[in-house]
Amino acid sequence: MEQTTDRQAHAAPLTREEFWRRWKEHKQKKEALIREIEQDMAARIKARTGEEVTSFEVW
Repeated sequence: MEQTTDRQAHAAPLTREEFWRRWKEHKQKKEALIREIEQDMAARIKARTGEEVTSFEVW
């Protein structure tokens, strides 16, 4: 017999529209965070080396 948590038992399944809304919201937050990290890293590298950063790699 499969056990479920209390939260799983009461959660309604996501609609397609809700899924895509959440996915897009997550993607926007991630892109904003990446831009913020890139700016911070570029400032730190410029202060440390005096050179401009040409690119970043984000996984």
